[in-house]
Amino acid sequence: MSGPIGICLRPEYDAHSLDRLAEYAQKAEAKGFHSVWLAESWGMDATVLLSHIGAHTQRIKLGTGIVNVFSRSPGLLAMASFTMNDLYPGRFMLGLGTSTKALIESFHGMKFDKPVTRMRDAIHIIRELTAGREVNYEGKIVSARGYRTRVLPREKTPPPIFLAALGETSMQAVAELADGWIPYLTPLRGIAAKAAELRAGAKRAGRPENAVCIAPLVETAVSHDRDEARNVVRRHVAFYLGAMGPHYRSFVSSFGFADEVARIYAAWSAKNRDAARAAVTDEMLDEMTVSGTPAECRAQLDRLRAAGADLPILFFPGDCTNAMVELAIDTLTESSTTAVTSHKVSA
Repeated sequence: MSGPIGICLRPEYDAHSLDRLAEYAQKAEAKGFHSVWLAESWGMDATVLLSHIGAHTQRIKLGTGIVNVFSRSPGLLAMASFTMNDLYPGRFMLGLGTSTKALIESFHGMKFDKPVTRMRDAIHIIRELTAGREVNYEGKIVSARGYRTRVLPREKTPPPIFLAALGETSMQAVAELADGWIPYLTPLRGIAAKAAELRAGAKRAGRPENAVCIAPLVETAVSHDRDEARNVVRRHVAFYLGAMGPHYRSFVSSFGFADEVARIYAAWSAKNRDAARAAVTDEMLDEMTVSGTPAECRAQLDRLRAAGADLPILFFPGDCTNAMVELAIDTLTESSTTAVTSHKVSA
């Protein structure tokens, strides 16, 4: 089974790979990857790096995977979006999310209040501004009145908006408002269940059932040494379920992994990192990651697509080496460009 694939890069492999990001993106473009995405947490600015990558590539799509709706205002998100869309016509995709309470409050110094409501407000404002219209929106958290962008967008089609979402209220926002859904740490069974929910939700909102592109961000590590690859993603899963907030634990637990998540969190809370990692089972890795040898990873990608993924996005944790990233780019896609044809987000 073949289909489009994205990659999500970080400037951290082998300690610091900032100078190699454009090279990886060029290689991915030549290999036929659909898109390159950049995550943003408390490291480097995703939109600045994405613009750098855009200048060194010709066709590959460019996505934020993701930026949060707290640290940038909707107006600033809109300006970044239409600027990228004008610089690289038809290539930019805005991936948005709420991030986590820990990051928003402890790093950005903002109150993590009503995150889904803020995200809805942001989407409405961004849609108006990136379409070149004057915005007059009275939101529950954020409002904007009497402004359009000072420089009108050259591109008449605004960039698509992808949302990272886990909970019920955020999934409703995806079904009603988004062009794509970027789930993270989602087991195969969860992708299948949530894809069905999104189709039904889109239909209730008066949209086509296939309005939302399913684009899971999947922890990925590829190596000819199977154990090396599995240990990289095992460490990252343990970190997220141990340290990054209750919503990830609740979400993964809801798909039959409650006991495993409880053991991971208990060990992490006791500062026993080795025990936390050991509590991440092989079944969890099989369901939630693309990890192992190239052949194993290709089979896992097939299972993702069979579960309902339109555009798997391979996310390489920072513990991956440059060689592992390069091996994934070399071996996990065919040398051809493939469109996401069943959705309005296309190559």
